[in-house]
Amino acid sequence: MGYTFTWDDIEQICRNLGMKRQGKSAVWKGIGPDGIKRTCIIHAKHKGNVGSGLIHKIATKELKFASVEEMYHFFKGK
Repeated sequence: MGYTFTWDDIEQICRNLGMKRQGKSAVWKGIGPDGIKRTCIIHAKHKGNVGSGLIHKIATKELKFASVEEMYHFFKGK
């Protein structure tokens, strides 16, 4: 099943994970409630959906979820 996210959705996930924007940059950093340190780059000015390959990278490498599906359930559960 394909999951779609906008940059606003990614920003909301970062907020829910306790991450904060670093100054006026596109970088968000923080330590989540599970104690894992995360860093994510958000291009908030772009409108529309984020590509599936980039979503996979953000979910697994930057936000440390096991899969895009896990990130989706985290987003919808909050």
